[in-house]
Amino acid sequence: MTTLFDGETPVTDDLVRSLVDDQCPRWRALELSPMTTSGTEHRTFRLGTDLLVRVPRNDDAETGLRKEIDWLPRLQGRLPLEIPVIEHVGSPSEDYPHAWTVNRWIAGEDASARVLSGEVPLGWADTVAETLAALRSFGLGEVPAEDWPQGSRGGHLRDRAEGLDQPDDAVSGPVAPERVRAVVDDALAAGTPDSTPVLLHADLIPGNLVARGDELVGLLDFGTLTTGYAATDLSPAWWVLDRAGRARLRSLLEVDDVSWAWGRAFAAIQGHLAHWIYAPRGHALAPLGDRAVAEVLSDSPERD
Repeated sequence: MTTLFDGETPVTDDLVRSLVDDQCPRWRALELSPMTTSGTEHRTFRLGTDLLVRVPRNDDAETGLRKEIDWLPRLQGRLPLEIPVIEHVGSPSEDYPHAWTVNRWIAGEDASARVLSGEVPLGWADTVAETLAALRSFGLGEVPAEDWPQGSRGGHLRDRAEGLDQPDDAVSGPVAPERVRAVVDDALAAGTPDSTPVLLHADLIPGNLVARGDELVGLLDFGTLTTGYAATDLSPAWWVLDRAGRARLRSLLEVDDVSWAWGRAFAAIQGHLAHWIYAPRGHALAPLGDRAVAEVLSDSPERD
C-alpha cells in the first residue's frame, strides 16, 4: 500500500489504467506496470516497452510537469543527453485533478546504484560538463523574461541555506548541521560569483541521470528548471562524481574559486535536506544525499 503524505493525491494502478484507456485508446492493449523507482513527486508506470506514464502526486508536482510540457520542446536537440519527449498530455478527470503525461522511454538505468557503488567512470565528468555548458549557453534572450522558468532554486546561497538556521527545528542528518553551515559560511566569505542568470536544471542528482554501460545517455525530470546563478548546477560534482571526476569537471568548465565554493555549499545543503526529508520515508534519495555531504566534507579535510 502506498503511503500518502500531506497534500498528496491517491494514484492507484487502476486509476492510471483508466486514464490511459479513456484518453489514449490507441494504447489500451499495452501492458501498464508500476515502476518501483518512482521519484519523489510522481508515480511512474511503464506502458508497453517504449512509453512512460508520469502522474503527479500533488499540486507542486503538477506545476513542475506543466513546466516540462512548456520547456522540453525548446530544449530538444540542444543538450548532449537524451531528454524526455512527451507523446501525450493527459487532462484532469473526475477521478484525478492533475495534468499527466506519457513520455517516450529512455533506455538505461538511473545512475544511483553506480554512484553508491563508488564506481563512477571518469568520462561522466565530460558529459556533465558538456551538459552544463549547453544549459548555460541557452539563449534566454530568445524567450521573453516573463516566460523564463521559475523555481525555488537558483537564487542567492544565503536564501538556500535558511533552513540550517532554525535551532527549534534543526535539519537532521548523519552530519551535524553545523558542519554543513560551516561549508556555507566559507562559501559566503569567499564572495559572490557571477550573477548573470543562466538556464538551470537545478536537480542534477543521480536519479535524474540515465546510464547505459559506462556512459551517461539521458537526463530526466525538468520540473525544477529555473534560472539563476550558474554555480547552482555545479552540485553534481559532489552528488554524482568522485574526487577525480570533480577535478576534471572543474578544469573543463574553468570554474573559479568562488563559484566552486558556492557549488560545494549548494551540494551540501541539498544532501543534508535529502536525508532530513527522505530518510523517514525510506526513500533511496537519503543515502545519495548522505554520500553527497560526505564528498563535500572529503574536499575539506580541516572540517573532518
